[in-house]
Amino acid sequence: MIKFLLSIFTVLLLFSCQTEESGMEAVDTSAPSIKNQNPPANTTDSSTDSSSDSTTDNTTDSSTTSTDDGCVLYELYTERPDCAVTLSLSNEVSIRTQNSNRIITSNNIPEHKVGLFGGGIGSLNPNSISEQNSTYTISLNPIADENFTNLVNENGNQYSFGVLLNGVELDPVPAEPWPHEGLMSPNANWDWNLEAPNVNIGMDCNIAHVQPTGKYHYHGMSALYLESIDISDSQMTLVGYAGDGYPIYYKYVYSDASDASSEVVAISSSYQLKTGERPGDGVTAPCGAYTGVYGNDHEYIESLSELDEANGRTGVTPEYPNGTYYYVITETYPWIPRYFRATPSKDLKIGPS
Repeated sequence: MIKFLLSIFTVLLLFSCQTEESGMEAVDTSAPSIKNQNPPANTTDSSTDSSSDSTTDNTTDSSTTSTDDGCVLYELYTERPDCAVTLSLSNEVSIRTQNSNRIITSNNIPEHKVGLFGGGIGSLNPNSISEQNSTYTISLNPIADENFTNLVNENGNQYSFGVLLNGVELDPVPAEPWPHEGLMSPNANWDWNLEAPNVNIGMDCNIAHVQPTGKYHYHGMSALYLESIDISDSQMTLVGYAGDGYPIYYKYVYSDASDASSEVVAISSSYQLKTGERPGDGVTAPCGAYTGVYGNDHEYIESLSELDEANGRTGVTPEYPNGTYYYVITETYPWIPRYFRATPSKDLKIGPS
């Protein structure tokens, strides 16, 4: 027995020597520091079917770099692959009013070309686009609340924002909280969530991708959708409805909100990129310069435009000549609004109601 134990000790001693000579280091895996650790190759997005428990989108990795002090940074990424796929499925959407509600039923299939999904070489994620059976019941007469309702809270995504007139959902916030360890991580910091239009998380040219359920959904404004409705820069164009019932317009609005005869102009949001360095330590929150890859890289400045924090304002529109509150999709952050002015429909709720 003693000889056997001596033999084992000798083998372990030899292995230890070889490890030191080859430059290998023992790694403490009990509490890895995210600051000095590259993010995982695959990131997840839990944009979900509004009627189901949370699901995740499989997405491609976003490129990262490290600074001299070990701060891991996501690189700004705004290029998108071409949308060359014509779906064999047809777009089906119905919008009607009933009593005090607007009811939208949709199969969530877009009428325009999309990127490659469903697996294989060049696929943006392994999920295939499939028909859904979605119904959204939203108010015809929303009443503004005293406070905005955020699409995200400290526990994660609460709501999708709305539905375009083609029946495809607007779900602007990807579930990509720092430190990108997965949605069940106890370290998830939802104050720092990646911005889909500015990072590489498997979006096609429409800034859209597919959930495991097969639901195709937008994280930004689709240029091909705008092309399909022949968008004009000389008139206000209704493009959809928010979950609280207020209408959504593309960026072209009346220069005088109360005058339908005033010039139509492209309006910008009231958000701008922060300057300087993020306050994070690289462990509990991201560090490095503000680049726009996180929502919290931006700040609201009231004087920048007439749009409020929810990217909306009150005024007359072609569909509402007596005036209404309405949202605007803009060219820059937040692109699609991140707040509701009124109480949202439960049909836009993400996860359990």
